[in-house]
Amino acid sequence: MHRRAGITIWELVALAVVGGLCLLFFAVMTWGWGLGANELTNRTVCVSNLSSINKALVLYKGENDGAFPWLFDTMTAWDTTEVGLANAREKSPFGTSEDPNNPTQRSLTVLMFMLIRMNQSPGMFRCPNDKNSEVDLETKAGEDIGTAEDGLLEGEYYWDFSKAENVSFSWQAPIWKDGRFRQGIDSVKPETVVCADMTPAATKPQWKPADVSKLTGRAIAAQNSPNHNGEKNNILTVGGYVRSQKRPDVGRGEDNIYTASGKANAGSRSATSLDIRKHASPRDTFLIGPVGRKAE
Repeated sequence: MHRRAGITIWELVALAVVGGLCLLFFAVMTWGWGLGANELTNRTVCVSNLSSINKALVLYKGENDGAFPWLFDTMTAWDTTEVGLANAREKSPFGTSEDPNNPTQRSLTVLMFMLIRMNQSPGMFRCPNDKNSEVDLETKAGEDIGTAEDGLLEGEYYWDFSKAENVSFSWQAPIWKDGRFRQGIDSVKPETVVCADMTPAATKPQWKPADVSKLTGRAIAAQNSPNHNGEKNNILTVGGYVRSQKRPDVGRGEDNIYTASGKANAGSRSATSLDIRKHASPRDTFLIGPVGRKAE
């Protein structure tokens, strides 16, 4: 039997279509792999930054009798007015020699900035997935802005970040008790969470925390930090452990790290309060701040 040579026009068309689909598939997969690699890199950098914060905390505690950064009666409000922010950055949070118990600085993020005052890099407080943030390069006064009695001198460290957007992480809140704030970190328990990816409440004013004990799958994403598209929460514990978690109920006893429980001796994964006055125990992880960030 005689076999014809070559291929028909329809076979050429079919090959072209198949080839085009293969190229399209390859392009889509390459784009997807690239996006995944970029996200993986960002998460790795974020975890590395938390590890750097832990190392800075070790140095800080070594020079401060084992204590974590702490200010007596620290407030949680971030004053974003021009005058208020300048005062927050320039005035000592320890008050004056005449009135040491009446500090002029009232910002939770000053606790983080204490690590920068030890000559640590401000870049460790930025998550690369936090697109609205940047590394805070204004860590020292650039000119003579006061006197030794009432402000900073040129070259001296500020007391706080220049703006809320330069902080991508949240910190364990001080305890509200009897109308006052007290130390909120249980330094004895290694599983206590000190710092983690930014709480959803920082950039979503209308965010309503839900009972995470009843949530599964995609519903958890809305309760996670916005730093990683709701997929992960990178956390740092007292014991120096840095982990990536898929859920926010990873505090002691499955406590929700982004809410206050209102319980005196424990936290709760079902807690839904964002009221600092409900934060009554160091066992109740309640990560807050930075207050004053712009909404997404």
